[in-house]
Amino acid sequence: MITYILTGGTIGSTVGEDGVARPDADVSGLFYKDAKIRVPYTILSENLDAKHLNLLIEETADSIREDGCEGIIITHGSDTLQYSAALLDIVFGGADIPVVLVAANYVLSDPRSNGKANLYFAQRFIKEKRGRGVFVCYKNPGEEVKIHSGRKLMPHEAFSDMIRSVGDRIFGYYNDSEDMFSAEYMQVGSADEKEHCDGNIPHLDEEPGSVLKIEPFPGMSYPEIGAGVKAVLLGSYHSGTIAVNDSLKVFTDKAARRGITVWLCGISRNGTEYETISCYERLGIHPVYDVSPIYAYCMLWLKGTF
Repeated sequence: MITYILTGGTIGSTVGEDGVARPDADVSGLFYKDAKIRVPYTILSENLDAKHLNLLIEETADSIREDGCEGIIITHGSDTLQYSAALLDIVFGGADIPVVLVAANYVLSDPRSNGKANLYFAQRFIKEKRGRGVFVCYKNPGEEVKIHSGRKLMPHEAFSDMIRSVGDRIFGYYNDSEDMFSAEYMQVGSADEKEHCDGNIPHLDEEPGSVLKIEPFPGMSYPEIGAGVKAVLLGSYHSGTIAVNDSLKVFTDKAARRGITVWLCGISRNGTEYETISCYERLGIHPVYDVSPIYAYCMLWLKGTF
């Protein structure tokens, strides 16, 4: 039996005469007949917040514990798909069954939509017992259907609905003539993740603003650190660098006085060692190597540290 958790999004939407998408489509006709369907909420995914994510965590936990469940498919909007996937991977990466998120670039009634392909191959992935843990099944235009690790997804590029993983390293793919999966890239859950599946489930703090996330750009100034901030996550340029200047020094000093750890993502251990990188440790900045910026944010949001 496959359990389907429906949360709305484009894959679960119709377009009215006014051209506005509404998450009210009945997609159950595409499911296996012995399916179990759960609907914790129905939203367009740009409205995702901690309250919805906590409901999704609870619904996924209940489904994992259910007798006879071969796997879980979560239908989701593409705007925030990566955040739900990363968070669920942090919590349920040690699951013994696959949890697969799917989305669509257009509503299912639109011939341009990839939603039916994503859903079909997610079901096939589960039935073929290809992996365990948390995944995303998604077909970019002109490409094969890819299976991504939930924790490896990169943010969307502007104006694009394409899904990419860090370094384009994926779990596997399906196309018209073959399928290919990497035995070296199997999910291996940590002790914490296995414990979550057994019942000790963490939840997000529903008060907004616990993680201050900052992206670099030339000429920037750093914001004040709000009262509710518990961690700071700095993004970086593609080389894993940020400007080390007086503004950054003042900011990190303020964070240190508040006992707030500053983390920096977007750095690879295999990258070029620029001189700015050696300055981070002196400023109390902690690099987070070789992880998706979204995964880094979700880890801090859920746990407050690495």
